[in-house]
Amino acid sequence: MSAINTKIKTIILTAISAAILSACGGGGGSGGASTLSTGSTSTSGNGSPAKNSSPSNAAPSATNNNNGNTVAAATPSHNRADNLADLIDEAPLEAVNGATPLHTSFISSATAQQGNPNAQLRLTRTADGKEYTGDFYLTDSKENNQNGLISSLDFKNNDEVKLDGVVIANQNAAQVNWTTPYSLIMKVFSGGNTKSDGGPQNGKISGDSKNFINGRASIDEKITELYTQIETAKETLKQAKEKGDADAIAKAQAKLDELNDLYGRLRDARPAIAAEAKSLADKLAYFRKGNLVAGDGKHLVFDKRFDGVYIIQFTDGTQIVMHDPAAAGWAYQTFAYYFDPKNDVAFGYQSLGDETKFTDLPEKGTATYNGLTTAYVVKGDQSRQLTADVKAIVDFGLKGVRFETANSQFHSLDANGRRVSEADAKYDMKGTAKWENGNLFLGSVEAAAAGLKGNLSGKFYGTKAAEIGGTYGLKNQDGSEHLIGGYGAKRQ
Repeated sequence: MSAINTKIKTIILTAISAAILSACGGGGGSGGASTLSTGSTSTSGNGSPAKNSSPSNAAPSATNNNNGNTVAAATPSHNRADNLADLIDEAPLEAVNGATPLHTSFISSATAQQGNPNAQLRLTRTADGKEYTGDFYLTDSKENNQNGLISSLDFKNNDEVKLDGVVIANQNAAQVNWTTPYSLIMKVFSGGNTKSDGGPQNGKISGDSKNFINGRASIDEKITELYTQIETAKETLKQAKEKGDADAIAKAQAKLDELNDLYGRLRDARPAIAAEAKSLADKLAYFRKGNLVAGDGKHLVFDKRFDGVYIIQFTDGTQIVMHDPAAAGWAYQTFAYYFDPKNDVAFGYQSLGDETKFTDLPEKGTATYNGLTTAYVVKGDQSRQLTADVKAIVDFGLKGVRFETANSQFHSLDANGRRVSEADAKYDMKGTAKWENGNLFLGSVEAAAAGLKGNLSGKFYGTKAAEIGGTYGLKNQDGSEHLIGGYGAKRQ
């Protein structure tokens, strides 16, 4: 389907949308406009430490005095480069003390995103490439130097938030300026999902809640424009008939037919893509309210840090589920799950954000990062949603990371759409990673009790390495079970 270029125009989201956003809670990231664009997930890109030689990742200056980060006076005596699994926060950097961002805020970055940490679980094809075998294979940016799906996240501080052209403004507005296939964005969390005013698309009064429609689509403005053109064409045809001008009548009728045809096709496409996005949203369990009968949190959400995602649905089948950084309290980074059928990616994860320049990383000192992760455990044709808490201890002098997760929980939905959560410590992970001459740490991770091992990758994001984010992919020995996910955390 061809792309439609539309003028940027602000539309105010519905009162319901505003109420949902105001109820989101959980803090947020710094304001910023960001354009999220997608690209190929081919296995060519910038993923290994050896590739981190761009100007922004140049070697640090000899006069760099820990880049303005204050370190405790105590001399490190415990941490060792040959034992990263035993790192402790023995020489903590001065706290970042960043402001708590607004719940409507979003992360943003002017740097390229496709080389960020990413992991993909791809469908295996037969030798002739024509059929799927039903199996999967795991590939990631550590071993294959591959690109992620999302290539850019441009921004201006305290401006509107753009996701591949769709804008979610801090003023609870949405805008569109697309050059990609027809698409729709919708913020979803325990309170519901954002909607926009569909009244102008069929000549009805703006602001009538009966005309609110799910999400904001790239074709919304075009549909409204076509409706106006159709009304004008009707008047032109009427005048031609009144004059009895056969040529004018024929031309006016042809124009009206052309407009009606395009209008009808877009009007049909709009609810179809909204339905796909809503269907995806309805399958996500971890931010839903609990089951009263089961006594699960007294009908509360599982954890406010997990309460929110942005869903971007494309007409070519591509789907992106981006964790709401505001809910997690992140100012500089987040991660996204994606489904990319064009490239056989059934489960993909990518880290996104405003990365710290390598020259701005502290030269010494230690820090503790706390955060969260969401993931999928895939076995055969079954997949389960997993969440966990993340803790990472970083020694900047050793350029090493100790990574672990705890409180692993599987989430599903009962027959009434209520969340059912079940703890499973077997999927708690431990791992380590190192970086060299660039802002990209790589290592290994395992969920030993579940028999899963794999790769871990991540980056530092924000001022003074305020946050970290990354991805991981694990599998069991025979490749019949996979664990793939994304994570984010902020410095304490």
